[in-house]
Amino acid sequence: MKKDKKEKERALSEVKKIKTRTFYSILGICLVIVIVIGGKVYMDNKRFHDEMVNVVKSGQAKKEIEIGLKNLDSKALTPEGIIKSYEIDYESIEHNPMGGIMYEVVVNQDKDLTIEFDISKDSDGLKNGGAVISEKLSDLLEK
Repeated sequence: MKKDKKEKERALSEVKKIKTRTFYSILGICLVIVIVIGGKVYMDNKRFHDEMVNVVKSGQAKKEIEIGLKNLDSKALTPEGIIKSYEIDYESIEHNPMGGIMYEVVVNQDKDLTIEFDISKDSDGLKNGGAVISEKLSDLLEK
């Protein structure tokens, strides 16, 4: 009887070990799957962001920025204009949920003078969809 009891205990112990191994194996596989999917999503988002940065850095986008600046200040990018220079804030580039790309332009190297542009692809190429002007820049342009 003692032998049967010991054998049963041993068998139960083996079953417990198998269940524990199976549990940890499944947990490990799930963890690997989550890491792989997370890595894929991250890489896709990074690739998409890099494409947006390349669009904003393109010559056609810069041309659209300058057209937008000249619409706000006819003497923009000249010594007589209020807007003398601009710099694209590449950290601000985001995808617009309605399509297109949103980004900020810093005017005259002053972080308080900004314009947020929305650029999108058209059949003719890139087009400015609109602009949001900072309050300080708006006040300067009204004078």
